[in-house]
Amino acid sequence: MKHTFFKRTLLIMSLLAILGILVYEARTIYHTPIVKGTHRTRTANADRLVRHLFSLTPTPDKVYYQNKVIVLMYHEVTKIPPDPGALKLSNLTRQLDEMRANGFHWITMKEYTDFILHKAKVPDNAVLMTFDDGYESFYTDTFPVLKKYHVPATNFLITSTISNPKHIGIPKLTWDQIHQMHAEGIDFYSHTNDEHSYGYSNTTRTKQKPLLMGPVYSKKLGRMETEDEFKQRIYSDLDMANKKLFKHLHNDQNVLAFPYGGYTKETLEICRSLGIDVTFTVKRGINSPGQTNGYRVNAGGIHNIPEVLVQYMKEGAPLRPLPFAQGPNEAS
Repeated sequence: MKHTFFKRTLLIMSLLAILGILVYEARTIYHTPIVKGTHRTRTANADRLVRHLFSLTPTPDKVYYQNKVIVLMYHEVTKIPPDPGALKLSNLTRQLDEMRANGFHWITMKEYTDFILHKAKVPDNAVLMTFDDGYESFYTDTFPVLKKYHVPATNFLITSTISNPKHIGIPKLTWDQIHQMHAEGIDFYSHTNDEHSYGYSNTTRTKQKPLLMGPVYSKKLGRMETEDEFKQRIYSDLDMANKKLFKHLHNDQNVLAFPYGGYTKETLEICRSLGIDVTFTVKRGINSPGQTNGYRVNAGGIHNIPEVLVQYMKEGAPLRPLPFAQGPNEAS
């Protein structure tokens, strides 16, 4: 009898050890620096391993959280990601399949703001989908998938880049594309007019911070801004973005996602003075009524694992980081 008990105990310990090694290897694969030429094979192997570890039976009728909303944050989502911060379109599709199979419910920005400001009811396991920066690929690649799955979503626009042929960098949306998507249920709100950048935070121009986080060095003035000049710059920019959005879309509310998650007490006060009652950071967490400066979970990036993301959501989006998530200062 003792011999049998010892054998069973040894077997259980061995299985636990093997499982621990598998999890450790999966995490190691996703955190080890990429060596040129090994990325595709390594990522594919790790993906298969983690998908196997998290291939649990779907629980479509289970309640993971109530009277709360998880807000997911994406940047560019496209068939062929151009950089590590972009999400492969097939991974978004897998995410949506996992969310649908496990009983998550997508809500609109209107439902979210009513929930935050007025304690309106939301479904159990509520999720708000948000996309930053207004990339053209949102129209060409992402929107058709959202439409197919009947997913409401919000895109936060840098309004100075829209229909702007002089804008450099990754192509952005046009107002015509935005009008078309808006007519089919996609919402568009502010990611500032032209403050999505960093500025020098000292006169020697050796340190930088997001432009919404306080006075910066002004090349035009040849000195640091005063506190009043900073406030006026932010007020004018956010007001301009709101006016453009109203002109084109007739938005009946103002919502802002802070670039890089950067804000100050003064920035929040300016937002409230402009009627921007709901804002978003890039801090991880889950939102309850009254959380007017909302948390968002980074659901994008080349190392995204849909099964891990959904498992994290089932746990109520705790503050611990996901294995594939970027840090707060890396998202825009």
